[in-house]
Formats: sequence, structure tokens, C-alpha cells
Amino acid sequence: MSEYSCTASLYDPIVGPALRSMHRAMVRHLTRTAVDSLVDLCCGTGLLVGMTNSAGIPSTGVDISRSMLAVARAKRPHGVFIREDATSLSFDDSTFAAATLSFALHEKPFGLGCAILTEAVRVVQPGGQILIADYATPPAGVSPWTHRIIRLIERIAGKDHHRYFKEYMARNGMEALFSETGLKGHHIETHLSGWGALYQIMC
Repeated sequence: MSEYSCTASLYDPIVGPALRSMHRAMVRHLTRTAVDSLVDLCCGTGLLVGMTNSAGIPSTGVDISRSMLAVARAKRPHGVFIREDATSLSFDDSTFAAATLSFALHEKPFGLGCAILTEAVRVVQPGGQILIADYATPPAGVSPWTHRIIRLIERIAGKDHHRYFKEYMARNGMEALFSETGLKGHHIETHLSGWGALYQIMC
């Protein structure tokens, strides 16, 4: 059984509102930088794809979960959603102007996260960008209540999900993934009272 088979239908009403401000920030950034083609990796229920398409950016969502894609296709029938492994995409090199990853890497084993980033670079055009929204590690003592809520949500998401989240945070989040892959990622915006951030990789 898919880890999301019981939770896919709950994702939009429960998790969606918490991510809305970051998704809006991603759309603003993508439109400001004149992105004209986008692949959203690990797209889940297609929340971000729906927003980028509405903003005039032709977008393709990719996910491995049949349950998540079923919700995406039902709620966003005009979107393009493909079931594929984000570490081994069928797209040619340099297919898209940009790739996005929204709260996908913290829930994956470290090596898998590195492989997804490497594959994202392959399918993005030279001069394009990868835009990532995920958890950050603020200075000690910053918004402890936000941290407690995040930990609760990640615990509810499941045993493996929570374990990978803890490993991600212990490694200093995205910084470890950038270091391991040799990619130059830049923190461009802070969200979630310091516990979330947008990162950009220029290809």
C-alpha cells in the first residue's frame, strides 16, 4: 500500500493552507524571472502546478504516488500530471526553463534527495533555475511553537516520514544536500517564522 493512500485526500485541506504563502512566493519569483516552462517534481496533489498554470506558466507535475496523482487529476483536470520516479525522468536533457520542489526533500532518505536534485539539474536548461521550498534551521530559540507544530505534523505523517525529517533537520536541512551534490544553492526567502525557506539553484 502506498504511504499516501490514506492521506492524499486530506493533503489539500490540512497541509495546503500552511504552504499557501510559500507557494505564492514561488509563483511570484517564477513569473518575475519570466519562466516559460516548468516541471514540479514530487508534485503531490498538484497544488503548485495549479497555481503556476493559473499564472500563465506551462507546468508539468511529476510524482510516483498513484494516490496523490489521482487527487491532482481530479482537482486540476487541466493540468499535466505524469507518474514517474523523480530520480530517473523520461524527459530529455534541458527540457524545462525551471524545476520546483515543494516540501519534498525533507521526507526522503538523504541519498534519494541528492539523486532528485541531480536529476532536476539534468532536465533544466542552462541558465534556468531550480526553486526549492522546504524546512530551514533557524537560530536556537526562534519561534519554538512553530517548531512544535511542525514536529507534530511530521510525526502524524508516518514513522518513516518522521525519521527522514529528523535526519534532514539534524544535517542542517538543504545545506547538507547542496554540499553533498556540489550544487550552489542560495537561500532567497524566509518563511514559517524562520522554519521554512525558499532556495534557488541556477543551472
